Amino acid sequence: MRYDPIHDTWIAISEKRKARPTDFSAASPKKKKQPHSSTCPFCEGNEFSTPFELDAVPQKPSPENFHSSSLQKSPNVREKEETLDNYRRPNGPGWVVRAVPNRYPFLESGQEKTLQKFGPYFSAVNAGRQEVLIDIPFHETNFSEMDEGQFQYLVHFFHRRLHQARKEGKWRYVQLFKNQGSQAGASLSHLHSQLAALPFVPPALAKEQRFLSDYHQKNGKCFHCEVLEYERNERWRAIRETEHFLVFCPFASRYAGEIQIMPKRHVPCFVQSHREEIDDLALTLRKTIIALEKVLPESDFNLVLKTSPWDIEKGEVKADPYFHWRMEICPRITKQAGFEIGTGCFVNPIAPETMAASMAQIWE
Repeated sequence: MRYDPIHDTWIAISEKRKARPTDFSAASPKKKKQPHSSTCPFCEGNEFSTPFELDAVPQKPSPENFHSSSLQKSPNVREKEETLDNYRRPNGPGWVVRAVPNRYPFLESGQEKTLQKFGPYFSAVNAGRQEVLIDIPFHETNFSEMDEGQFQYLVHFFHRRLHQARKEGKWRYVQLFKNQGSQAGASLSHLHSQLAALPFVPPALAKEQRFLSDYHQKNGKCFHCEVLEYERNERWRAIRETEHFLVFCPFASRYAGEIQIMPKRHVPCFVQSHREEIDDLALTLRKTIIALEKVLPESDFNLVLKTSPWDIEKGEVKADPYFHWRMEICPRITKQAGFEIGTGCFVNPIAPETMAASMAQIWE
C-alpha cells in the first residue's frame, strides 16, 4: 500500500492481479486511417457542422500568431499578420488547430453560481464555459500518429487558450483535458481536446492547495519540487529527463501506467511557462505518447493538465505560488470495482517502477 498525499488516499500496488485476463478493459478498436470523413464535424471542410469558431491557427502561421503572446497585440495588428500568413476566413478550411464552443456542454455560459438550499442539500446552476479544441484538420484518431509539427501547434494552442481564459478575469479554475478512446469517455474519434472554465475552485483542487500550502509552511519547500529532486536522484520511476521536464511514473500511481510530465522549474500556472518550455513540452509529450502506445498498445487514456487555480482580487488574476503545474496521463485499462467504490482506494496491477522501466527502454 502506498499513500498519495495529493489525493489523500491509499493505493494498492498488486502486480499479481495483472495475470487475470478479465482485469483489463478492451481498448477502442483501431480504425483504418482516412484523410477525411464527410460525417465528422471536426474534419477540415466540415466547419459548417460546428458552432462558430472561437479561435484558429491558419496554415503556415508565423510563431507570433499561435503563441499566447500574440493575444497582447491589438486586434488590427493580429488581423493584418494573419492575413499576410493566409487568406483564410473564419469557419472555413485552411487551419491547423481550431477552437469551437462545445455543442453539448455540461456547463452553462453566462450563468451565476448561486446556491440554493433544500433541507440538508445544496444545488447550483452549472455555471462555466466549455470549448472543444480540434487537434488536427484531417481524420486522425490516434494521438501517437500526429507528427512533431502538429504537436507544436497544438501545445502552443493549449497555452494560448488558457491565456485567453485568464484574460477574461472571471474564472477561478480552467481544466484542459483529452479523452482518448471510448474507455476514456470520448464520444467522437477525431482527435480533440477540451477546456472547461469554472467560476469556483473544485473541491479536489482546493484540498490540494491546502496540502501544498501546509507542506511549504512546515518544510520550507514545494512538495512537487521535492518529488522532482527525489525522483531525479533515485531514478526508479524516472522515464526521461529533458532540458525542462521530468517524465516519470508517480510513486503512488492510481492508474495502471500513470505518467506525469512535470516542469523542473517551479512554475505554478501553465500560462507562466516560457516559449522554450512549451517547445520542449510538445516534443516530450509526443515521445511520451509514442512510448505509451508501444508499452500498452491501443490503450485508451485521459490526459489532464493540472495548473494553479486563480485568485481574483480587484480585477487582478493571481496564481497560487505553492502550486506546481504538470500533465497527467492516465491509461484506462482497468475497471473500478466494489473495493474501489466502497473504500475510495485504488488498486493498480502495474507497479510504477515496472512501467517506468518499460517506457525508458523503448523511448525514442
